[in-house]
Parts: sequence; C-alpha cells; structure tokens
Amino acid sequence: MEKLSARPPVLPESVLRDAVAHRVTDRSLRRCAREISISPNGLRDFLHGAAPRLSTRSKLERWLAAQTPDEKAPNVAHVVRLVGDLTAELSPSDGDNLRREITRYLTGAYESRKQAVPKWLKELSELDSAAARRLKLG
Repeated sequence: MEKLSARPPVLPESVLRDAVAHRVTDRSLRRCAREISISPNGLRDFLHGAAPRLSTRSKLERWLAAQTPDEKAPNVAHVVRLVGDLTAELSPSDGDNLRREITRYLTGAYESRKQAVPKWLKELSELDSAAARRLKLG
C-alpha cells in the first residue's frame, strides 16, 4: 500500500468530526476504520472528542472526500475534495492562503445576498482568524 504523506488540515476539527460521524452512522465502525486505515478504537475516540494526530486527520479528510455524496446540495465532503484537489501541489502556506481566500469569497457571497453564512463556513473563518492571531503572537 502506498504511504501518503500528511497534509495540512483543510477543515476545522469540529466540522470534520460531525461529517465523519454522519458518514459512520449507516455503516459499522470497524468497516469505516478499515477504509480509513486507522484502528476502530482510534475512530471511536475521535468521534468522542479526542484530538487526532496530523496523519490521522489527513486520513480522515481523504476518506471523507472520497465518499459519494448523499445529497445534491454541496456539503462538507465537497469542500474537502475541492480544497484538497486545489491545494495538493501547493506549499502548505500557499494552500492556507488559498483556503482563506475561498473562505472570504464565499462569506462575502452569502452576505451580499443577505443569506445566512453556513456553520462550516463560519468555522473555517474562525480557524483562519485563530491561526493569524497565533502567527502574530509567535
């Protein structure tokens, strides 16, 4: 089996956890863990709130992106797949910049149409704000 390198996280942890939990509900935990290439206990612990290592998080995001969407409307899996594809060949900092620009653009689009900004988009914005504050303080 080809070893995949861990890539920088695309989604806030809470959004990833909710999306994975949603996908696991109609399948066995062991089957999902095998598909993700992590232990069933590791998957269970993640779903119960444990913080995953970067390599585990990367596996979870890849697995989620590979899932066939249940709905016709865009969802978290679409975002993971799209941003992952767009940033695959970029440096981590360029990938972060692209994610921030996509987040700003989508937030502006919702706001200009006077529509509520989805929770996952708010969380992406908060993640970017927290990362920017850490960089300024560090």
